[in-house]
Amino acid sequence: MKAKIIHVLCEGQTELGFVEAVLRPYLQNKGVTGVKGILITTNKKKNARGGMLTYNHALTDLTLLRQTKVDGDYERHIFTTMFDLYALPEDFPGFERSKTIRDPYLKVSNLENDFAYAINDKRFIPYIQLHEFEALLFCGIEYIEKLYPGCEKSCGQLTQALQKVGNPELINNSPETAPSKRIIKAIEGDEKMHYNYNKPKTGKLVTSNIGIDELRSKCKHFDEWIEKLISC
Repeated sequence: MKAKIIHVLCEGQTELGFVEAVLRPYLQNKGVTGVKGILITTNKKKNARGGMLTYNHALTDLTLLRQTKVDGDYERHIFTTMFDLYALPEDFPGFERSKTIRDPYLKVSNLENDFAYAINDKRFIPYIQLHEFEALLFCGIEYIEKLYPGCEKSCGQLTQALQKVGNPELINNSPETAPSKRIIKAIEGDEKMHYNYNKPKTGKLVTSNIGIDELRSKCKHFDEWIEKLISC
């Protein structure tokens, strides 16, 4: 059996930290030989990485990965992404059509299908997070509270938001109420009277405490992605 190497193209440092610290050991325990996180390139001349302003940033990196990582006698390569639905570039495949779809799961499924069609590589498994990475942190609000003592009362608003929709992946994606915006407000306060929110550190530590299995049990789209990576 060939060794399976999974390459995860990440939108930002938070996703990269999650892939390296949390996702990698989990998948290796499931029989995956290697998991490599790659931060998306946004400006080659300045060697700038992180943040996806246009679809071409993703396309360029995925094209290079697919050209340089060729299956051999002893290993095979799988390519995937970890991008947020929130603030997805408007030139992304299927973006215009997706605006007419109200159901979030159907919307993200259609976007991923159009993305896969555009890349046209059977080794590619697209993943777009509903609605952004920080939705996963709503699976363990108690760990956010432990990381930022004194914010327990304001973190109660996060619990209320979760109870209202019943599912972390359904917490909406407006500039005011996206998961990350809610967490920042709970931790920093309206006038940054509390902490300065460290997004990569918080993402890595909180998801490490929650664990992948718990994330899978509460986030069905995330669960489907993990299952594809294990079974492909």
